[in-house]
Amino acid sequence: MKNSDKVFKELFNQTDSITICDVNGKILFYQDYNDQINMMRDEEAIGHTIFELYPFLEREDFTVFKAIDKKQPILNEIQFFEVNGIPKKSLNSAYPLINETGVIGCMVLTIEIGENTQKKRHSRITSKYDFEDIITQDATFLESFERLKMIARSNANVLIYGETGTGKELIAHTIHANSPRRGKPFLIQNCAAIPDNLMESILFGSSKGSFTGAIDKSGLFEVADGGTLYLDEVNSLSLELQGKLLRAIENHSIRRIGENEDRDIDVRILSSTNENLSIMVKEGKFRKDLFYRLNVTNYSIPSLKERRGDIPLLCNHYINLYNHRLNHNVEGVDEEVASYFKEYLWEGNVRELKNVIEYACTIKTSGKITIHDLPSYMFNQRTIETVVSQEQVLSSKQLAAEAFMKPGTSLKSQLNVLEKEILKMTFIRNRYNISKTSDELKISRQTLYNKLKKYELL
Repeated sequence: MKNSDKVFKELFNQTDSITICDVNGKILFYQDYNDQINMMRDEEAIGHTIFELYPFLEREDFTVFKAIDKKQPILNEIQFFEVNGIPKKSLNSAYPLINETGVIGCMVLTIEIGENTQKKRHSRITSKYDFEDIITQDATFLESFERLKMIARSNANVLIYGETGTGKELIAHTIHANSPRRGKPFLIQNCAAIPDNLMESILFGSSKGSFTGAIDKSGLFEVADGGTLYLDEVNSLSLELQGKLLRAIENHSIRRIGENEDRDIDVRILSSTNENLSIMVKEGKFRKDLFYRLNVTNYSIPSLKERRGDIPLLCNHYINLYNHRLNHNVEGVDEEVASYFKEYLWEGNVRELKNVIEYACTIKTSGKITIHDLPSYMFNQRTIETVVSQEQVLSSKQLAAEAFMKPGTSLKSQLNVLEKEILKMTFIRNRYNISKTSDELKISRQTLYNKLKKYELL
């Protein structure tokens, strides 16, 4: 399926309201399909600015301006706002409107998030990727697709193995897209991104008053009923939560926190891990009975080191991607870089390659990528113990200086530049490990995960 086809499919399958505005936020078109977003007739919104509709928000808070400033779509971002003094939130996707003169406006698709619309919202969320999105020419990897198709056509739970950055989420999407449950909900939860004390309510839901701040809320199992739930980094779950997950799988039912009645559910579980669960079972860190429930069938993704022949293909793909996003004209990599890439360890796998290409395409506007266009950490130590050099730190400071020199650049924008670079360097140094990175930066895993998503480092 073409990317444009996917975009338009998403536009009209996942929308409670559509807003089109110019670069200054003036509303040119507005359609609220459930009359819940603004409590305003559609025609009344036209001619107003989004600042008038949402006076308590600053410019940098709006998804629409993030898309306009970045000149690229912002997908599935949560927007907090108020309507008649009532706090609300929505799931926004913003698409900049571009012609030969540049960005002329933006289209925003809004999905209301609330107890009454929660199930409806999630029921529209399905897989975004399929086999054609897996970029490979590796014969062994391609041969494994036949097995993957057989796995997908079943209803069995699947455990996906793969090193960090190999594309486990992409495989999960593909399994759902080719399963009998396609078209039904497909939900994703990173188990390492949420503190243990919140994960239970996220998975199983809660009833009002069951704990401080608790409301009547469906958990992911309820919302995914009939479809698929993908648990990324399932190895991060505590033993207590592992036991509750096991009961849900065995009994095909869940119980909201604070309730006494079970609710029947029909959910296929896909899970992934970057650690060997068999070893974790032996060490007492993962329940053996849960392991067997999740590992009814399994699929292993090869590391980039195991399919080095795909490196040129992936390079061209990401160069084309960032040329389009940045309006650059990078023509590929030179022979020295191509040779170096073949020998490099690629501890972060495809994700690391993508980040390297993004870095090179950011500082280079045309011609071929040379060895001098690559991030310096790649040359300091070509071992597992990768160290970020002082040169990179200076590079981050230079980026911040350049941001400062741009007219109208706010302090917040400058700090964001520095924050992104610090996150990227620390993430790379820890081989893309969420737990190690959060420990080094002394922030929670949830905070780190949110920031990595914010800066598109995941």
